[in-house]
Amino acid sequence: MDFLTVVPAAGQGFRHEIGRESLRIGRSSGNDLALDDLNVSRVHAEIVRRPEGHYLLDAGGKNGTYVNERRIAEPALLRPGDRIRLGATTLIFNGAPQSPIEFSDRPLLPGSGATFLPASSTRTPSGGAIPLLLEAAPPPAAAPAGLVTAARTLPGQATPGPAPFQHRPLGEILHTIMDLARRAVPFERGLLMLLEGGRLVPQVVRVPPDEAGRMISISRTITDRVVLNKESVLASDALFDDRFRQGQSVEAQYLRSVMCVPLWNNREVIGLIYVDNRHRAGLFSEENLRVLTHLANVAAIKIENARLFEQVLAKEVMEVELQKAAEIQSHLQPAEGPPIPGYVVYGGSIPCRAVGGDYFDYIEMPGGRFGIGLGDVAGKGLPAALLMCSFQASLRALSELDLRPEETMARLNGLLYNRIPANRFVTFFYGVLDPARHTLTYVNAGQTPPAILRSDGGLERLTQSGRPLGLLPDTAYCSASIALAPGDVLVCSSDGVTEGRGLSDEEFGEERLNGLVREARQDAPPRIVREVLAAIETFHAGEPHQDDITLIILKRT
Repeated sequence: MDFLTVVPAAGQGFRHEIGRESLRIGRSSGNDLALDDLNVSRVHAEIVRRPEGHYLLDAGGKNGTYVNERRIAEPALLRPGDRIRLGATTLIFNGAPQSPIEFSDRPLLPGSGATFLPASSTRTPSGGAIPLLLEAAPPPAAAPAGLVTAARTLPGQATPGPAPFQHRPLGEILHTIMDLARRAVPFERGLLMLLEGGRLVPQVVRVPPDEAGRMISISRTITDRVVLNKESVLASDALFDDRFRQGQSVEAQYLRSVMCVPLWNNREVIGLIYVDNRHRAGLFSEENLRVLTHLANVAAIKIENARLFEQVLAKEVMEVELQKAAEIQSHLQPAEGPPIPGYVVYGGSIPCRAVGGDYFDYIEMPGGRFGIGLGDVAGKGLPAALLMCSFQASLRALSELDLRPEETMARLNGLLYNRIPANRFVTFFYGVLDPARHTLTYVNAGQTPPAILRSDGGLERLTQSGRPLGLLPDTAYCSASIALAPGDVLVCSSDGVTEGRGLSDEEFGEERLNGLVREARQDAPPRIVREVLAAIETFHAGEPHQDDITLIILKRT
C-alpha cells in the first residue's frame, strides 16, 4: 500500500497510509492527514490517485507546496522517494528519511586492483556527448526531465540539441542527476554529496525501499582520493578486494562493486557521486566508470550554474526587500519639522547602505514641549535599521509617560540592555525643548556633542555626556539645561558627518560643519541642512560613504 513518511520539524516521524482515492492534507482536524504545523494552511494540499499514479495538488497553501524543493502550481506526479514540503513539515512519498552516512577510515593497500581514472580524461567532447538538457522543464512522464540516458549518448553518437533554457531549483536538479545516473549505470545504492565548508554533505540518497534509514558506510580513503586527486575510482568485486577486506564496516555490507566519481567543473571538485551494487561480482566496468565520470563532469557545471543563478535570484529578492525596507524607514523619519512657536527644526539622513542605523525624530509632549532626538546604532545596514526601528517605538512609548529626560534615558538603557546582543549599543542625544521658557534640557548618551552657534557669533559645545545605551545595566544619566536666545542655532549630527573622510583621507570635522552652518545661519533650517549635505557629498567626491549621515538644525527665530 502506498504511504507517506511524515517528518515534522520537531518530534517523532511517523508513517501514514494512502488508502483512499484522495488524501487531503492541512492543519485542520477535518483533513485526512492533519499536521500540527502553524506554517501549514488549514487545507493545504491533496494527493489524488489516477491511472498513471498519485498526483500532488496544491490546495492554496499560503506558504506554497513543494516537491523536491520545487514549488508546484500544476498537479505533480509523485515518484517513490519524492520529498514533499508543506510549511516546516516534510512528507516522503513511499520512502523513508535519507540513510545516515558514515566514513570508514581504512587504508588503501598496494595491489588492490582498483581502477583510477582522472576526471579530466573524460572532459565533455566538443560535439556534446551528453546534452545539457537539465535546463528543460520535466515532462509529465516518468522519464527524467527530457534527458537522454548516458548509456545512449556515449562519445561519437549523435545527440539532440539542448532544450530552451528554463531555471529549475538546485534540489530538483540534483535528483534529476541521480535519475540519469541510475539509467546510465544500474546501481543498487547511490549518493550525491556536495562539499560545504570542506565537508561532504549528502544531498540525494537512493537506496532500496527495505533499506531506507539504514547506515551507509563508505571508504574515506576513496572519497579523499576522489576529492583531492580529481580521480574516479572503480573497485570490482569488493568482497575479494584487499582494500575492502581490511574494512569491516564495508565488508559487513557485502559490497561487490563500487564506483565513486568527482563532480568536477573544470576548476575544482564541488562534490561526488558514489554508487555500489551487491547483485554480482564485477558488475561495474571501466566503461561504466567513464560514463559516470563524464556525466558527473557535465552535472558539476550544471550544479555550479544553478548555484550562481540562484545566488543572482536571491540577490535580486534581497535588493527588492531592502528597497521596501528603505521606503518604510524613510516614512518612519519625519519629512518636516513640527510647528513649534518661535522655532524651526529640520533634519535629514543619508544611509551608507540601502537602510541605515541612524535615527532622528521630533516628539510632541505634554505642556507644549517637544522632544528632539538623534541616535546611531553600532553597526550598519539591515541589523542596525531593525534595532533602530525598535528603539524608535520604545522612545515614543516612554515619551507618553512625561518623564524627565534622564529618566527616559535610563529606561531606554534598561530595555536595550535586556534585548540587544552584547556587541550592539546605541549612542543617542535627547533634548526636550520648552518653547515657552526657551530652554533645552538634554541628555547625551555617547553621541557626538552638539553645538550651539550663538547669535553673537560665539560657539558653545554641549559636552556633557554619559555611556551609550545598552552597554551596562542600571546606568544613571544626568541632564543639563541651556537657554536659547533669538537667532541661536543648534547643530546636532551623527559621527558619520564629522568623521567622514574625503579623497585625501581628511575628516570632514566639526570645525568644517560648524563653519558651513555659520555661513548659512541666516537661512531657514531646511536650506541649511540641504547645503550641508550637499557639501558633504562634494567632500566625498562621489565615493561611497563609510557611515550613515544624519543632521538636525534647530533655530530660534
